[in-house]
Amino acid sequence: MWAWLKFREGRPMNRKKVYRLMKENGLLCNVKRYKAKRKSDRRKPRPNEKNQWWGIDMTKFLVRNVGWVYLVVVIDWYTKKIIGFNVSTGCKSKEWKKAMEMAVNTACPEVSRKYKINLMSDNGSQPTSIAFMQECATLGINQAFTSYDNPKGNADTERVIGTLKEECIWLNEWKTFSEVIEGIFKGVRDYNADHLHSALDYLSPNEFEEKLERKNTLKNVA
Repeated sequence: MWAWLKFREGRPMNRKKVYRLMKENGLLCNVKRYKAKRKSDRRKPRPNEKNQWWGIDMTKFLVRNVGWVYLVVVIDWYTKKIIGFNVSTGCKSKEWKKAMEMAVNTACPEVSRKYKINLMSDNGSQPTSIAFMQECATLGINQAFTSYDNPKGNADTERVIGTLKEECIWLNEWKTFSEVIEGIFKGVRDYNADHLHSALDYLSPNEFEEKLERKNTLKNVA
């Protein structure tokens, strides 16, 4: 809320004042903080450019009259942008492949092999399946997997999925699968366009990507 008021609406608000006013009006929610029971010496990769490190993960949610719906998301860790996703009532490797294909078509104007993309995932049955691993090999994407003692290994991707749940999925009561698809498309579009990230100097993924493009354009002209 503070970031939106300051960086979106241009109001010079103090973070503590916003917190106090929200607390006084009962607008805060209790957030449980979980700490990892085991620590790992392995640090997650930190990208310094687009298409260097992607993350992929899946979540599921229950929709009345539909059943379990599965959402696979692919993000670029550098821009925090959702570049690929798939919504379905199944959770096999083919759904993950569709999300990957969408990511490649969205983020790779040239052949994907040129970018030397690394893809981080957990050790689930889908990303470790022969079909998915063959797909990545064909696309020239190097797979990396989180270690079992490193719960933060794919945290960037999991955080984006958590945001989609908080700002889109949990706020809607869809009745049909077509409503689910339409709602997720809108949620992804709104996230990329409007969700502010402190890691991006309080820009949205789209704004940060546009900033990078302007910077590269000026660099090439110079």
